[in-house]
Amino acid sequence: MMSLALMMLGGQKGPAAWKAEAERLLSAGKFQQASEAYFKSADGYAAKGDPNAAKVLRERGLRYRTEIEMYAAETVSSGGNLARLEPAAGLYLGANIEREDSTRDPQAFNNLVQKKHAMFFMYRKYGVDFPTDYAANLRRAGAALQIAWEPRSLGDVRDDDYLRRFARAIKDSGIPVFVRFAGEMNGSWTPYHSNPAVYKEKFRLVADVVRTVAPNAAMVWCPNTIPEEPIDSYYPGEQWVDWVGVNFYSVMYNDADRARAAEWRQPTDSLDYVYKKYSGKHPMMVGEWAASHRSSIDDYDRPEFAAEKMAQFFRTVPLRYPRLKAASWLSFNTFKYARQDRQLNNYALFDNPAVARAYMSEIQDPYLLSKVGLSAPVRWKKVSAGKGGQTVRVFVRSYESYPTVRIDWGTGSRTIAGRELKMGPLEVVLPSLGTGSWVEATVRDGKGRVALKKRFPLGP
Repeated sequence: MMSLALMMLGGQKGPAAWKAEAERLLSAGKFQQASEAYFKSADGYAAKGDPNAAKVLRERGLRYRTEIEMYAAETVSSGGNLARLEPAAGLYLGANIEREDSTRDPQAFNNLVQKKHAMFFMYRKYGVDFPTDYAANLRRAGAALQIAWEPRSLGDVRDDDYLRRFARAIKDSGIPVFVRFAGEMNGSWTPYHSNPAVYKEKFRLVADVVRTVAPNAAMVWCPNTIPEEPIDSYYPGEQWVDWVGVNFYSVMYNDADRARAAEWRQPTDSLDYVYKKYSGKHPMMVGEWAASHRSSIDDYDRPEFAAEKMAQFFRTVPLRYPRLKAASWLSFNTFKYARQDRQLNNYALFDNPAVARAYMSEIQDPYLLSKVGLSAPVRWKKVSAGKGGQTVRVFVRSYESYPTVRIDWGTGSRTIAGRELKMGPLEVVLPSLGTGSWVEATVRDGKGRVALKKRFPLGP
């Protein structure tokens, strides 16, 4: 909530003045107020038609904001109106292991991480036949296929024998197939980004053929998280899209640029634009994601960074992004397998034992689904008050990765009990204390300063 002082000044400051105010508050260690001022500055620049400045300042506001939210579990009774291959609740767990040196066999990979994955994805050039043998291997493993199907030119995409043969092979595979056609089209690094109108025409053509021939397929439209501005111009339309995806990576430095440190950014920040824009129409998918444990900038292992980002992603998604229904980790060492100018990070799970252990730990939540067609037994709903005996998860985000979080409960002005918890989401069973009771979360940084305190009513 915005402070009273900032509200009173709201009508008097322009965006540049709000930015200066934010910098002053930041220097004074008043991080929450600084965050509010950065967001006011961002709003001002957006109103002036400067989206780039607005984006930079929103990120500054996000960097220093502290949030506390409470979520309660509710039983999933029915799926409602679901898209193709969509679960009623939960997230299909996926991976790409085409360049994972420990194993490239799906069943062996599942054994290594001690959990079955619902899908595996692979890249395929448009014009190359459907990967029948790999699909058969996935069928034996009880897994679906996500295929990143990428043309060299949109001119190659026609309603012809190749397209229909590929679609029949999808049908004959006998497994669920997510067709991620011509992804990351908003990025200049793809050969099909320059003409949105032609792109939409070709996506619709492929969707019409694949859906007609292969009822076991779902069409996935998947931009990259950046650049944001052109994304909407490539959207083919609700009629042709089953799922909307987004690709991104968690790295210490953006583009291996020491001046662009990105450690503060949480993985789900990269979801926000596409999620807010399209999750009301489609189930969402993270087409590919991973967190680095080694950067070319300093070239030493940082498994704690990868573990932190895994925890932030897998623990946040069930609470704040319920329409995200699938996500796939790309286990890939770019130093070994990428072209020379992209050898920037190592995302391979098994190149560092601590990274593998962190992944194995984080994916055990039953919300993360091991088979397409299954659903999670519960979903999490944001609540403004709790009930005695209720299991809740307390979501905390702050300007430090692992602040101290204390949960107290009491009645009236009397604190009855409490305990400190690790960075969350933090699962707590609420006590039954009767009328006038409450539960309170307090977040402190490494210097003992209160970043934020929030109290929730606690009912019987």
